[in-house]
Amino acid sequence: MDRAELATEWAAALTRVVGVSRPSVGRELESMLAVLLDRPGDVGARLVAAGYHTPECLQATVELFASRLATVDSAPTVLATLASGFAEAIRGTRLHEPGTALSLDVERDLRASEARFREVFTTSALGMMITDLDFGVARANEALEVMLGHEPGTLFGRDLDDLFHPTEREYLRERYAELAAGLCQQLHERTQFVRADGETTWVRIAVSLLRDRDDLPGHFVTMVEDVSDLYLLENRLSYQGTHDPLTGLPNRQAFLSRLEEALGTGAALSVFHLGLDDFAVVNDGVGREAGDHLLREVTKRLREVVGDHPGAIARIAGDEFAIMLLHGPDGLDIGSVAGDINDVLAEATYVDGEGIAASATIAVLNLPSPGSDPDELLRATDIARRRLKLQGRRQWCLVDPEQNHRYREHYRLAAGIPGAWENGELDLDLWPVLALTDRTRLATHAQLRWEHPKLGTLDSTRVQEILRDTGLGVPLGHWVLRHAAQLVADMRSSLYLELTPEQAADPDLVAAVRRVLGETGLDADRLELGMPVQSLCGPDMPAEDNLHVLVDIGVRSVLTGFGRSRGDLACLEDLPIHTVRVSDHVVRRLAKPDPTALFTRATLGLIPMVREVGISVLVTGLADAAQVQWWADAGADLASGPIFH
Repeated sequence: MDRAELATEWAAALTRVVGVSRPSVGRELESMLAVLLDRPGDVGARLVAAGYHTPECLQATVELFASRLATVDSAPTVLATLASGFAEAIRGTRLHEPGTALSLDVERDLRASEARFREVFTTSALGMMITDLDFGVARANEALEVMLGHEPGTLFGRDLDDLFHPTEREYLRERYAELAAGLCQQLHERTQFVRADGETTWVRIAVSLLRDRDDLPGHFVTMVEDVSDLYLLENRLSYQGTHDPLTGLPNRQAFLSRLEEALGTGAALSVFHLGLDDFAVVNDGVGREAGDHLLREVTKRLREVVGDHPGAIARIAGDEFAIMLLHGPDGLDIGSVAGDINDVLAEATYVDGEGIAASATIAVLNLPSPGSDPDELLRATDIARRRLKLQGRRQWCLVDPEQNHRYREHYRLAAGIPGAWENGELDLDLWPVLALTDRTRLATHAQLRWEHPKLGTLDSTRVQEILRDTGLGVPLGHWVLRHAAQLVADMRSSLYLELTPEQAADPDLVAAVRRVLGETGLDADRLELGMPVQSLCGPDMPAEDNLHVLVDIGVRSVLTGFGRSRGDLACLEDLPIHTVRVSDHVVRRLAKPDPTALFTRATLGLIPMVREVGISVLVTGLADAAQVQWWADAGADLASGPIFH
């Protein structure tokens, strides 16, 4: 309800009491409502001045506001102060002249008004007390005595200081003094009061100042509400907001706050960022309850490792933990701590008879500078930990700032791939694939490049490295296939395109190839797709199924990365391969071949074996005539590289 509506309702209530409707009273009451919450005593006085000076007028006003202000915390104080202002106004009216009939009416009204105030005071569900300016308790209602555990009547004469919590006492005295000095109209605080048994309780207080007939400060009226349950709930919610509910450890945000605080003091410290290895094996193999049990056990054991060492432990993600340890006078043995962590995690814990354990990959940031950003520190450890995990399990490493910078640049580029694709920064290079015998162009090798607005041209090798850390490898591969087929369709050569392991295993690969062939008119036998050897040399590899179907529809197959895997020759025996593309590593190693070296002799023996079974050998990346001649002599029949571009 807005102020105008409330004023209309108030006017109607007063009219029912006095029996006379007064013009413009609505506007006058509305102006009183504007200051009701800030200066309720003035409203009581103005009500008397407006002619509504009977006890019935006060009763109608209090009853109306009691219902309309039910959601306002300070409502009891507002009503009590309004009643007090009403009573003081009647007491000070000029009409109060002894011996007159009107004087008797006023005295009667005053007594009735004071009776109404006493009724509010004694029946209020909130604690109330009246104290003098020296903090002596003059009156206290039953609700306050029950709230603080005092026997009835025992608060009278006590010092208000005795009720204040010692840590709050000085502050509250200053606030009461400000109220008495007129520096504020009302006082609202959440604080602690001391109970009769010495325990403390959280309360919300609202304090108003009562003035005497000379308008001088006379007494304090203090309304007290017990908010202990609310305080406990807030504490619980605060705890839940800063702690992990499963392990009870601080969460990521709380850990960052602790880390920021420690860095702010200039403390020498190290941050250990742990990621549990293959935690999903426990969840999927034994069950989620076992996984939760293991996380709680990991928490217990990490606490054992840290012991009394100053620092903090937190669970910062599902299977990730962080430990901050402060250095002692002799520093900190980081390797020993990392080893101790994995040692204690390796001990089995049992769930339903299953012995489960954990290991961790750990990245350590040692002695960060005091001005470091905690978020950036955890970002650095997270990058180092994930890169380390690619090399194996149960390892630890120190964060290398320079290496971390390179990784961040890499991930920044990976994050920018979608925008680069949308903005047309991605395009294709078309490199010729020639027959080494007569240099005839047999195919066109399409390779993706990125014209980066700041870094310039990023070649296919760099772009493929970046794509491995995105989810765009497959859809972008489809786009490259279509775009390359459109460019090559009118040429006389075939299209040669190399797939990543992810693209080779794509369940939609065959459908995408069929669609592109149909849209561009490119014949299937003019398309050569390279599949990495590592995606074909294992059992039940999806890429193998794709290879068989593609060959069946006429697409020519190329085995890429040949020469580095034990499964290379098995692939040639077991799969329909038309061409092998020699690994870049092999080409680089033989850039200046040593004819006596075992590697050189092995390569020279391998190529003729491949050629004997009717499979072509393609060598890419050739940069000079000597390389071209060496590979031609070795038996390779196809070549590509900068020298031919």
